[in-house]
Amino acid sequence: MLADHEERFRRSASGFLERPAGDYAELLRRGHVSSPEGVEPDEWRKEIRRKARQDKIRVITSRDGDGAFAMLNRMIPDDQAMDVMRHAFDRSTLLGELARRSAELGHQVSGWLGHDDESIAFCEHCGARIYTRQGSPTIQDGEALIDPCPSSPA
Repeated sequence: MLADHEERFRRSASGFLERPAGDYAELLRRGHVSSPEGVEPDEWRKEIRRKARQDKIRVITSRDGDGAFAMLNRMIPDDQAMDVMRHAFDRSTLLGELARRSAELGHQVSGWLGHDDESIAFCEHCGARIYTRQGSPTIQDGEALIDPCPSSPA
């Protein structure tokens, strides 16, 4: 991976994993957050909702297996709705294509972490990384797009 992309990948991953200001602050910063491993999902959701009520912010929380997630409940103005949906569709299409390309090399892509127009993922078997930035120009980089997975259980 190119050095500047590697730095962006590292920054995104460490920001997600470290959360120095806590999960609620991460929710406010990114617009969404998932519970860290090892926490009781219902208690985590309760705490997120408590802080949001205190700040008079609308959030949506839900369980997802052994974890939970929260996201800000924001209204999108009608004149921006099509642009938001188009951007979400384009992002989904791009990430699906990258996951497919990496799977052809034997990689099993983790869930995507995204912030603004940047997204990162890694192979659950070997740790190979993917970094992408949607925009002009779109950037795609990482070992999982170039090298076969040495740990693929094929």
